[in-house]
Formats: sequence, structure tokens, C-alpha cells
Amino acid sequence: MDKGIFVALSGAVMQERRMEALTDNLANVNTAGFKAQRPLFEDAITDIFRVRTFGKLDELTIDMGQGHAQRTERKLDVAINGDGFFVVETPSGMRYTRDGSFTLNNEGNLVTMEGYPVMGDGGRIKLSTPEVLIDGAGAIHVNGAVAAKLKLASFIDTAALRREGGFFAPLPGAKETPASPNTQVEQGYIEASNVNAVRAMTTMIEAMRSYETNTKLIQSMDDMTRKAIEEVGRT
Repeated sequence: MDKGIFVALSGAVMQERRMEALTDNLANVNTAGFKAQRPLFEDAITDIFRVRTFGKLDELTIDMGQGHAQRTERKLDVAINGDGFFVVETPSGMRYTRDGSFTLNNEGNLVTMEGYPVMGDGGRIKLSTPEVLIDGAGAIHVNGAVAAKLKLASFIDTAALRREGGFFAPLPGAKETPASPNTQVEQGYIEASNVNAVRAMTTMIEAMRSYETNTKLIQSMDDMTRKAIEEVGRT
């Protein structure tokens, strides 16, 4: 069998993984705070004669571009304008999110919609009422007094974060830093997904066509090999 068939196979596998990432992005087009995944491709010359170049998907990167702010009018909905993340306490440790859809649990703790406590500068945030005022710095005011302040964290290199469910988890050694002073919090808004549905659909069609091209090439090369074997058999 001509090893060239594996070049086409690597291209088909690469496009298949690309479509998986695009499908995940499209599935989360309406998920608050969602950040799109983008595949990174590279070539790999494994032939000693450097004749054939194979393609492979190196990794998936996270597009940290800002999503647009959607107005909700809820007092406990907040969006981050600028760099940074909300800090959430989960059973797996501290996790980070751009989804500011918060609520109060039965104990009066500010939590995510999944029920995980939202961290403030002094730890968990406990409020007596959902009727609060949240200023641009993240300070939460109840009856005119500051009751707590949302903790906003950042990372020098966002490549040190990996998606873990609906949150971001830091890789070992990643160092959390305070968010930039220019980062602002907007009450009554949530950040929408940064997935561009039209662009994602267009890219998916392109990936599907590329996948089909590679599979047709594999079939053609297989037919050529079969024909060659049959011709040799007749002689």
C-alpha cells in the first residue's frame, strides 16, 4: 500500500477533530460567558526522505475575546467588562468563570446557578437580600453599606487555563493575579458567548468539504492499489 494514503487519512482525522470543536462551539452559542475553542494545526514530516507531510491537530486554544453584554435587569446578574474572571469554589478547588448569573441559596450565600459559592475578597459572600447595588469595582452594597466585594482574578497567560465543564481550571503552576484596575463590573447584565454562529457554520461547511475531499482521495488511492494488484495478478 502506498504510504501516501496515510497523508490523506491524517487530513481526514484532523478535519474530523476540527468539526468536533466547531460543533461544541455551536452547541454553546447561547451559553453565558462561554469562550470558543479554536484548533491549532501543524504539519509533521515523518518520512525520512521528507517527501510526505502529515497534518495533525496540535491542541485546542481558548479564544478569550469579549462577548457582548446582554441586559437582564436582574440584581444578581453581573458582567465583566475587560480582563478577569469571577472566582468560584467547587469540590475540585477554585475555578474561574465569566458567567455572572448568580443567585442566593437557602443560607444566603451568593452562588452560581450550579450552586457553587462565589468568592469575594474576604471569602464566601453572604447577603441578607437579593436587592443589592453592585458598583463598577464589584463592591456589593446593601442598604447603602458595602456588604462584600466580588473577587476578580486574572492570569498573565490565559493559555494556562483549561476548560472544565462550565468553568476554567488553572494548570499546575499557573499563578492567579488580581484583575486589572481598568476591569469593570456591570450589574444587570451577563456576558454572552463569544461564538459567532454564522462564522462557525461557514467554517464547519469548509471543514466538512475538506473531510470529504480527503476521504475521496483515500478511496481513489485504494482503488488504484486494488487495480494494480489485479493487473499484476493477470500477468
